Amino acid sequence: MVHPPRPPRRRLRRLPPAALRHTDTAPPLPRGPRPLPDPTVLRGPNPRTSGTALRTALHDERFGPVRLLRRSEDSAFSLTSAIVTDGRSLDDGGHGRARTFPDSERIALFEAVERYAGMRPTGRRTDLLASYAELGPARALDPARLGLPDPAHHGHPASPTVPYTPDLPLHWVQGWSLTHRRPTAVPEHVAYWDVPGADRPRVVYESSNGCGLGNSPEEAALYGLFEVAERDAFLMAWYAATPLRRIHPPADDTDTLMLADRAAAAGYRLLLLDATNDFAVPAVLAVCRYEGGHPDAPRMFLAAGAHHDPRTAIRSAVAEVVTNVLEAPHRSFAAGGPRDAERLRPMLEHPELVLTLDDHVGLNTLPEAAPRLEFLLADTPAATVEAAWPGAPTPVPDLTDLLTRTVARLARAGLEVVTVDQSEPGLRERFGLHCVKVVVPGALPMTFGHVNRRTLGLPRLLEVPHRLGRTGRPVHHGELPLHPHPFP
Repeated sequence: MVHPPRPPRRRLRRLPPAALRHTDTAPPLPRGPRPLPDPTVLRGPNPRTSGTALRTALHDERFGPVRLLRRSEDSAFSLTSAIVTDGRSLDDGGHGRARTFPDSERIALFEAVERYAGMRPTGRRTDLLASYAELGPARALDPARLGLPDPAHHGHPASPTVPYTPDLPLHWVQGWSLTHRRPTAVPEHVAYWDVPGADRPRVVYESSNGCGLGNSPEEAALYGLFEVAERDAFLMAWYAATPLRRIHPPADDTDTLMLADRAAAAGYRLLLLDATNDFAVPAVLAVCRYEGGHPDAPRMFLAAGAHHDPRTAIRSAVAEVVTNVLEAPHRSFAAGGPRDAERLRPMLEHPELVLTLDDHVGLNTLPEAAPRLEFLLADTPAATVEAAWPGAPTPVPDLTDLLTRTVARLARAGLEVVTVDQSEPGLRERFGLHCVKVVVPGALPMTFGHVNRRTLGLPRLLEVPHRLGRTGRPVHHGELPLHPHPFP
């Protein structure tokens, strides 16, 4: 088993501005070429993770870090969940979907590693306590660039954040700006999404959004960046409520067609939408709309995918949304349960009651929520994958080259890419697995709990839909509907 060292917490000492320092280091990225044996597959080979090696190292019902492996026999694909708790009161972990259970278990274990490493620092000591005003833009990432919570929700019982000012002392970890090729301090609670300690103030709610796992640091960073692009594209379409171009399911993609048939058998019609924005990473929304006759059936489910290969993005989004459709009957509709309509309906008028992922999804499955989702069903022009993304995917002989080109393209769009190495030492040394958190200031961050929504101070939300031709003019923040999102 791999048991990461956990350094003891120390009381951090405030240092005068001239003495501010970091003892934890941020290795620069990229570190070198990463040639790919198959240019169409953006994963390097890693024989150390094959067979039962990962399961043997990670799964232990008593000590973890993965304490439970669970299979779902009636899912859209073979579905395995790998649960990690690490002393938390709530279960969390990874989920794998594949044609076979051994393959889905491997994916679930990979995602569990990613979640475990992204919760809190392992194998590194963070000792920088300072305000942004003391560090300055040359040394640190300005939290205001990340989108701040609405001040109207400060002090709400569901809000874990405090008001941000540049003079507020924060805990920081060292990151690396791929855009500017220099170290950049990142707030610890942005780099890690479950750092314990009531004495460590948070100015934003952060999730595992942007955490990537790979067989190299470059691979992990690229997949973290794809996830940021996916959630940004989803939230930009949702909060701006803009109709999107329809995409025909690829006629030769048997997985996608099979999943569409599974959804149809349950009474749902699958719709694919092109959500690609200024990230220029192919991004797809998959929508399942109920068209059966059961009056209490959940009305709508959504999911998203983003990838260099649009077909991969489609398969990812479709697998998740159809899995959620088929899993819905197993959710509790009893009084007080996650899909109890009487519990959910007050959230239509009081969005601050939306606290959890289940609330976000459940609220938007109600028939009464349908008007909020009508824009997704607009009769927009439809295109094939080939017409929507001509020439995609371009061959990728070297993964580092793709990462470098993607970062450069985002820089031209005014977006910086910052990474934090979250790698757990035991897994890195034993299996060659790397974890990287990707932060893109200005991107729309995925949050849960409506009072934690972060849309203020992000002008892209107001401007990019207009530049893409989705709105007639740039909009003002006060014009946005800003309903609780339905992201699963």
